[in-house]
Amino acid sequence: MKQKFLTSLLTLFLCFLAAEAQTLYDPIKIDGIYYLFTETEAKVTYLLNGTNNTPAYTGDVVIPETVRYDGTTYRVTTIGNWAFQYCSNLRSVKLPSSVTSFGNNAFYKCDNLTSFKIPNSVTTVGMYAFSECTGLKSIEIPNSVTSIGIYAFQNCTSLASVTIPNSITSISNYTFTGCSSLKEVLIPNTVTSIGVKAFEKCTSLSSVTFPESVTSIGNDAFNGCSGLESVDFPNSVTTLGDRAFSGCSSLKSVTLPNGLESIGGGAFSLCSSLAEVSIPSSVTSIGNAAFGGGTTSLTTVKVDIKTPLTITQSSFFNRKNATLYVPKGCKVAYESAQYWKEFNNIVEMGDNTDVDVNKDGEITIADVTALVNIILGKDDAVPYLYDHERADINGDGSITIADVTALVNIILGL
Repeated sequence: MKQKFLTSLLTLFLCFLAAEAQTLYDPIKIDGIYYLFTETEAKVTYLLNGTNNTPAYTGDVVIPETVRYDGTTYRVTTIGNWAFQYCSNLRSVKLPSSVTSFGNNAFYKCDNLTSFKIPNSVTTVGMYAFSECTGLKSIEIPNSVTSIGIYAFQNCTSLASVTIPNSITSISNYTFTGCSSLKEVLIPNTVTSIGVKAFEKCTSLSSVTFPESVTSIGNDAFNGCSGLESVDFPNSVTTLGDRAFSGCSSLKSVTLPNGLESIGGGAFSLCSSLAEVSIPSSVTSIGNAAFGGGTTSLTTVKVDIKTPLTITQSSFFNRKNATLYVPKGCKVAYESAQYWKEFNNIVEMGDNTDVDVNKDGEITIADVTALVNIILGKDDAVPYLYDHERADINGDGSITIADVTALVNIILGL
């Protein structure tokens, strides 16, 4: 009798737990929105369908700040994992200021979502949150956001510009990879690192400026950015990862920062328009194929390093057609160093060789002719035939007839 009573009691208890589980873990539909509930909060979720989720939302969706269920009012604080995933007919979503986080894949592959404003209550954007939203053209990210997950905007192929808030300290791996329409990205001075493949294949990106806070640029960070024409490096950058700018086929010249220590393998490989690179004295290692494999236009390499670093046969692809500029008094060392000695011409900097405008290793009247051609706009080849950086003879920031006078005075020894 006692055992039968205990069995009945256990059955009632299990039924109670099942009812509670139904309330807490099964989606509840209220005014067209599916929710999961905790004791005080509600999470927006999706419609269960066996082991998958069914796209439950279409058109324009407005999420309320609070929702009432079973006599209790709950505050909506979270957009759950996969909440709007595959909702290809979703046009817009308006979120309340009560929401603090987006889960992983929250808006994954919402093809018709064209714009999105993240409320300034949100602190976390999950992994793949807007990945594959191919129609997304604009996104507003407030300063409240401190974390953006990996792949968050992967393959958002219509996204044209983005401003990263100054609450972000690092750009995660793969964040904007494949955003082929991205033309402009503003990186705040709070960011210290650019993650692996963060901007890979952003083919419309034409320029990028890094703030003084950035110290490292990860592997493949800008790999395949074929439209990238200029990069402005601050002296804070110490590390360039492997293939960081590989395949940036529109990049014509690169001046590496004075604090740089390591150039990764293949960092500028396949940069077919890269004609000139300047390497500072702070660099201690140059990786395999750093300027190799398809860097066919490289004609000028300036190295401000007195003792030749150990490099590989493929570190500089076009060295037999390029001029190597080295510090004064170091020419002999480079002429005997393995692979460095294979440069077509090795010239010591100093003694005015830094005004060798036509890049032939000598300072003559031919340099004056080259300088005049630059001033007249006749050097429009891709890449340039002459050294436009050296053409600013008097260092006033512009190339004018005053530079011609300065160069003539140098040649005459005046």
